[in-house]
Amino acid sequence: MRFKKTIFISLVVLVIFLTYLFFNDERINYVVLGDSLAQGINPYGEVGYSYSDYIKDYLEDNGKLKTFIKGYATSGYTTSDLLNDLHNNREIDVDGKHVNIRHALRESDLVTISIGANNFLKGINLTALDLTNIDSYKKKIDNILDEIDIVLREVRKYAKGDVIVVGYYNPFNRLFPSYRSNLDEIFEYADIKYKEVCSNNSTSYVSVYSLFKENSDFLPNPFDIHPNLKGYSAISRLIIDDYLS
Repeated sequence: MRFKKTIFISLVVLVIFLTYLFFNDERINYVVLGDSLAQGINPYGEVGYSYSDYIKDYLEDNGKLKTFIKGYATSGYTTSDLLNDLHNNREIDVDGKHVNIRHALRESDLVTISIGANNFLKGINLTALDLTNIDSYKKKIDNILDEIDIVLREVRKYAKGDVIVVGYYNPFNRLFPSYRSNLDEIFEYADIKYKEVCSNNSTSYVSVYSLFKENSDFLPNPFDIHPNLKGYSAISRLIIDDYLS
């Protein structure tokens, strides 16, 4: 009788364990949102590896990846574009299936976002750059961050897992070396304020300002704002080391 009871208890424990394994899949559904940095545009205008691809590879290599959706990331995107995607519930093809952005975010465990840089680029005139009035550029940054605040609140309506935002770096050091200190002041200001906005929206912020300031080789083309593979890989390492490892 004791033997039968032991067998029964063992079977119950086994069933509970297998049920736990089946319903507690700890692998990650990873969604990428944003602009050309999220998409992986290189310094020569080609689509390549982004920090998001390096993160995907890390998760995959460690058996942590369940799904990876990068199709919402689009070169040239501004805060308005991403907000429109959320409002219109943009749909893309993922492995032959139509997946809308709200559903993808609801199912996500991890979301990374790069957004706002194109807003700033559209708001300045590089052919007539005037950095004598730093406060005017800081005001532009404030306005952009107000829009990003709206975007993050909208993302948070659907994404209940980890949301990580990648910040700004100064992409103009090689193009305008004589204005380096002025530009650094603007982008350092953006870095500080961006972190505050993310904190207010229960969103993690990855600062890359100092990383790029200390590694000018990440931006080899002075006429393009995009990082090379070393730069993208370095961004991914910050995210992996701080949040995923």
